[in-house]
Amino acid sequence: MTANQPESTLQITFPDSLTDLERAIWHQLISTTEHGQGIDAGFKTMTVATCTNRGADARMVILRAVDGIRKYVWFHTDARSEKVIQLEAFPTTTLLFWDSKQQIQLRLTAETRLHTDDYIADEHWEKLADGSRKLYFSEYVPGSELPTPYPGFPDYLNGKDLTDEAEKAGRSNFAVIECRVLAMEYLRVSREGQVRARFQYEPESRMAWLAP
Repeated sequence: MTANQPESTLQITFPDSLTDLERAIWHQLISTTEHGQGIDAGFKTMTVATCTNRGADARMVILRAVDGIRKYVWFHTDARSEKVIQLEAFPTTTLLFWDSKQQIQLRLTAETRLHTDDYIADEHWEKLADGSRKLYFSEYVPGSELPTPYPGFPDYLNGKDLTDEAEKAGRSNFAVIECRVLAMEYLRVSREGQVRARFQYEPESRMAWLAP
């Protein structure tokens, strides 16, 4: 593309096969967690949709880890959050990604499992930087009404390193949500042509091109 050529005039590149497309999707998901920048950063955040007794709910979270062989993804949350209660009642979720640069929408249907006091949660906690760990030190349950804005951690942690004793308090609020992917749907939009495909993993494995 030349400097004066608008992006909309580019010809969309169609994948050679469903197998190649699936491999490329999981590669991008994995690369996002390993690098988190450049062209592979489009899937860094995702919308988690849940069911409640009052209807549907949704929020943004950060993709933390991916297993492209077993078809698992993971994200973190406060163990006291409402989404944890919702996922325990209705374990199936939809994870929605949007890559604005490549104009790709990715939807994963997944079955979730909560990890709080096990080795999986411990491993994820150990990989977190102090800045991310501080977000789990809130004295308040997420969503609580407060008289003033609150940064998500007590004042005594502002600009200070975490002590071992302090970390225990944050660790007790930390949870990992494991998502076993049951199906994945891909859509790339473009004025020059669109590509849509579905990859089913459970209860049986199959893949198919779809009409956009």
